[in-house]
Amino acid sequence: MAQLQLRTMTAGQILEAAFSVYRKRWGTLMAIAGVLILPYAVLYPLLAESPPSLSIDSTVEELQGVLWAMAPWLAIRLLIISIILAAVSRTVVEAYVGMESTWRGQAAAAINRMIALAAVSVMFWAAVMAGSILFVIPGVFVLVAMSACLPVLMVEGVGPLSALSRSWVLTSGRRWSVFGLLLVSSVVVVIAEVAGGFLLSTVLVPLQGEFGFWLASELAWLVTQPFLGAVLGVMYLDLRVRKEGLDPGFLSLQLSATAFDQ
Repeated sequence: MAQLQLRTMTAGQILEAAFSVYRKRWGTLMAIAGVLILPYAVLYPLLAESPPSLSIDSTVEELQGVLWAMAPWLAIRLLIISIILAAVSRTVVEAYVGMESTWRGQAAAAINRMIALAAVSVMFWAAVMAGSILFVIPGVFVLVAMSACLPVLMVEGVGPLSALSRSWVLTSGRRWSVFGLLLVSSVVVVIAEVAGGFLLSTVLVPLQGEFGFWLASELAWLVTQPFLGAVLGVMYLDLRVRKEGLDPGFLSLQLSATAFDQ
């Protein structure tokens, strides 16, 4: 990891650095995602109730019924995403100071902060949804402005509100760049997820039928989600270098202070 240096980066350099960490710590990142996604992938088809079918002229009540049926599992999925992104982003930050990370330690650290992660996720998505109701653009602005909240939460050990406000400060003056970075990385992830899901389904569907199609999409999700966490981690470091002149010594002390004792 000697080539990973704390410095200001362009969006392209952030993506390149994120992919470098993703590739070199692939096993750790896949284990972090797998220990959370695979149980969900198995339990959802077994336990989730099938939502009511919708017709072309569905009523508001029918739509509410579908949302009500899906709400618990959607909430669990969003929490899983938050835990994965949080754990992966800390793994990436630790890579920049040469710290060795284990999937058990990172997953445990994120789960240890599950209440804070759940709270910050609820506030984050509530703010994004509220902004989206106002002609979408305010929702996108909120998403970009608060996009560094998970690395802040895991690296700096602050509470949910402080993580959101800290992200707001870090992204100020760089929000167009952050927007472009998140847009490009999201497009890359979606393309990779669709392509990976299609390839996996050609093997799993003949063996497992409908469940094979579901499992293929979940496995593709497992492989792609850590990349987003890696992007968030590198982006967070870039913002801190620009705003605060962050150096490896101080970052190491901060990581040690917020380390999870197993």
